[in-house]
Amino acid sequence: MHLKQIAALLMTVGCILSAGCAESTAAEESSGSGLWLGIEPAREDEFGKATYEDGLYLSQKVLEPQPDPYKKDKTLVREGKTDEGIRYALYEEHAEITGHTPDFNAEELVIPETISGLPVTKIVSVAVSEDNKFEADREGGFYSCYTLSKVTMPESMYAIGDYAFYGCKNLREINIPESVMHIGARAFAMCSSLTALTVPSGIDTIGDSAFALTPWYEDLLFHRDLIIFNGRLYDVGKRCTGEIIVPDYVVSVEDFAFFACDTVTAVVLPESVKSIGRYAFCDCPMLEAVVIPNPKCKIYDDRSTFSNKKNSGDKDYFRGMIYSEKDSAVHRFAKKYNYHFSETDAYTPETTKKS
Repeated sequence: MHLKQIAALLMTVGCILSAGCAESTAAEESSGSGLWLGIEPAREDEFGKATYEDGLYLSQKVLEPQPDPYKKDKTLVREGKTDEGIRYALYEEHAEITGHTPDFNAEELVIPETISGLPVTKIVSVAVSEDNKFEADREGGFYSCYTLSKVTMPESMYAIGDYAFYGCKNLREINIPESVMHIGARAFAMCSSLTALTVPSGIDTIGDSAFALTPWYEDLLFHRDLIIFNGRLYDVGKRCTGEIIVPDYVVSVEDFAFFACDTVTAVVLPESVKSIGRYAFCDCPMLEAVVIPNPKCKIYDDRSTFSNKKNSGDKDYFRGMIYSEKDSAVHRFAKKYNYHFSETDAYTPETTKKS
């Protein structure tokens, strides 16, 4: 699958598949712990906090993301660096980490909770070339800091910017505190030693390919069916096939979620889904049906949102059917791009077709 919009899961569940995800081996079935068994919601401890397993938040609760308390604090006071070689910017009410010095070679990085008495809330995005995303400010964030093996962040942290830890190939351990609401594009991509991670339960946004080519995320793609963080569906496991029924606590289908899923034939969304992102169903050659019960669902306005093309260079086309309420926003979208449309009740689940 495309190195996309990868995200790690606030919640992973077994797809309820009529044509089904690939079956477990006989040995797995006999042991009762096959790859495709459904995951129960996490139990809560005596203090009411959800438990974690393998770095995954296993709860079906969708939490309201917290707003940035320093969003309006934009007056830069001064810039500086710590004795450890961490560059920063001080604003009137908060501080942000902007990068590192040329001689930075720490193995363990502890990001301070405060600088000059101000809370550290962000690692800013690394500047990259508009023409080539791999031409970046190598002193921005902690881009390709090969010496790093462990990172500790404070509870004051709110956002991790684009490419913040891109290419830190020896990074093995990092804590992402519950206070973090945003993880930028490719923030941890190419961290080839990162085998464990926990995504905050209330995460709001995760950028494209945030965890691309990390062992932790690749393991998710092989062992999980749907990758969902805080009600946002970010990705689909590599062995999903046939009809996929998305669980009813999902609130959005994010950018590239089903991109290049060449064996998925139908996707049935719950009424709780309020938005569908760009390229969400692009390059899905076998996709015949997408059921969108919410008539007010906002769909990214582009022909390539739904596409049966096999290769990225081909012209977008979609021969499948979109199901929703007549005269709805979804219906108007289908009309605009001359896609086949039918009302939701007309959809026949694949299990029914076979019976």
